[in-house]
Amino acid sequence: MKTGKLLIKNFDAQISKIEIIPRSADSEITIHSKMYDEPGGGKIPVKILFDRATAIEFHINFFDNTTGSEACGLYEITDLDFIDSIARRNFERRKEIFLLEGDYAHDPDSPADMLNAFDRFGIYRNERESFRAFVQNVDAGVYIIIAGGYRVLR
Repeated sequence: MKTGKLLIKNFDAQISKIEIIPRSADSEITIHSKMYDEPGGGKIPVKILFDRATAIEFHINFFDNTTGSEACGLYEITDLDFIDSIARRNFERRKEIFLLEGDYAHDPDSPADMLNAFDRFGIYRNERESFRAFVQNVDAGVYIIIAGGYRVLR
């Protein structure tokens, strides 16, 4: 079984704000949270900045339990199959919404139709090893961010 690596102990993971700055390959996501302060025993406010962000997902906890929120922090998952599934789901969702919004003669069997090409120019495929999945469970659900890296700003 593949596992994640704990990066930040922010326990209850209260996320007060998320900022998304879309700039194509230079997109950034900033999460405002609190981190456990080991020496002081309290929590200190932090910003967690994710660079080269390619996708963000949030899944609401619909069920009557808080399973996962006890994970105690922000995790990094390097499993390429997991990262690929998020990137592909992001592409498929954009395609689905585009087709619902517009009048486009989509041919699902044509390799020349741009909506059938997940990685048309090989950009994602050539750099996929440099992306990571960052996962934060909260009482309300789970956040998943695919990005090149992160840093903590205090």
